Amino acid sequence: MTRRTMGLISIVLVLVVGFGALIAVPAVRADTTAPASAEEKAATDAKLATLKTVGQKVREAAKAVQEKVKTAKAAGKDLSAFKAGIATALKGGRNLRFNVARMRKPQLIAAERTQLKGVEVRALKLRKQLKAKIDAKAPQAEIDALKPQLKTIIAEREALVKAFRARARAQFLTRLDNLITGATKELTLLNGLLAKLP
Repeated sequence: MTRRTMGLISIVLVLVVGFGALIAVPAVRADTTAPASAEEKAATDAKLATLKTVGQKVREAAKAVQEKVKTAKAAGKDLSAFKAGIATALKGGRNLRFNVARMRKPQLIAAERTQLKGVEVRALKLRKQLKAKIDAKAPQAEIDALKPQLKTIIAEREALVKAFRARARAQFLTRLDNLITGATKELTLLNGLLAKLP
């Protein structure tokens, strides 16, 4: 019971931290990642509120089951037929905590990491070339020829970052939905057990 309670209490706090981490993209400067829109934030807040509400109901149902089991045992009632159900209901929110833990350290997938690194290497090379020409007082035409190339590479990198953020956000919301679904199933299990217990 204690594990379940602690696990569910920690879910919302961890999710908020996890979502903040998802917004930041490894190996890319913070100024290349725009903050979530008002609509995105509202949608996320609504899901977090739902999870918090369901989590509270699960805690209350779990406490009710514990108290009913305690009362039944004190009255000498036979609970052997409910042994498996009680064990399942009160084992703690292990699956929920495992899913939350996986959300805490979002990372670029290998392909995205390779793409970003390649773009950043090309951008760095062009910047060095541009600086060298400027320092050498090269003809303006040569300098101007490099600027559109650099601009194109920067735009390419920003597009990759945007794509990663979209994937990461979709992944975050999917996992959040899974947590809500899991908590809802646990609530149904607890309520069902509560109704059957003598």
